[in-house]
Amino acid sequence: MQHLESMGDKWFSLGVGPQDINGVIATTLELGGTRPSWSVKDDSSERMLMAWPSDQLLRTSVVVAGEPEGQLAAVAVAPFMEGFANELAFRSSYAWKGGHGGELAAQPQKGLPPLWFYDPLYFRDIEGLAEGEVRTYYLSGLCFGLRRALLDEFTVTEGPQYEAYAKEWMKANPTKSRLDVPALKVPLKGRTIIDVTERFCEYQCRANIFEVDSFEFGPEGGKQTIFRFGIAIGEPENPVYIIIYAPERVCYKGYVPAEGDDVDLIFWMQGRIADAEGLTAAAEQGDVVIPEPNKE
Repeated sequence: MQHLESMGDKWFSLGVGPQDINGVIATTLELGGTRPSWSVKDDSSERMLMAWPSDQLLRTSVVVAGEPEGQLAAVAVAPFMEGFANELAFRSSYAWKGGHGGELAAQPQKGLPPLWFYDPLYFRDIEGLAEGEVRTYYLSGLCFGLRRALLDEFTVTEGPQYEAYAKEWMKANPTKSRLDVPALKVPLKGRTIIDVTERFCEYQCRANIFEVDSFEFGPEGGKQTIFRFGIAIGEPENPVYIIIYAPERVCYKGYVPAEGDDVDLIFWMQGRIADAEGLTAAAEQGDVVIPEPNKE
């Protein structure tokens, strides 16, 4: 697997080309805002994340850095997505060049291996973070491709799952031979299956989606529709919830997500540790509100 230190494909899925990045930086720094918990300052350096606009769950972000009380320069620019809150145990990390952004691996209590995700506040979150420490992470995903799921079942003819099934079938059919064992049909309707791709933080997934809505993203004259919905991965009794953002341009043949659909998707996962109490800016009219999944 590869740690890809690039934002080009993420911005491309949002319709933002390389020629637009300077405009993203300028707009974010001019119109955007920050929070006390989004900055780290010591005797040698100061780093801060700026985000814009304040009233959307998907925003642009710019990390600025420099000497304390000096001029701060833009060092990282990334989509900034609010996610569902999950309790995860920190396992590993990978710093991008400069250490401003980076990737974390954190693990649910049970049911899933560690999940790798990009952390736009890596410079803050990695400080003092100990292996095994359980923290609240906001998890989200940006779609590279989305379509309605094609299959409602798949056929298994080999492997441990099939061998266990064949053993039970033979017990129930003692007059039959091993050659008589039929293929195992595994129903997929309503199920979630997730796997890693060749890159850390990127996943291919089949999931049943919930809480679907949409909004407009981008500058005046260049806005596009973004679909937003939730997925739940891992064990049904103890799932991990993720907010997925799917630009209209990545939806296969004009597909429009709907509540309860089974979908196939490829997405880039993002996460960050929840802001510390007492360091979150007081809520103002228009400020984004962190959503909670409907768990009923």
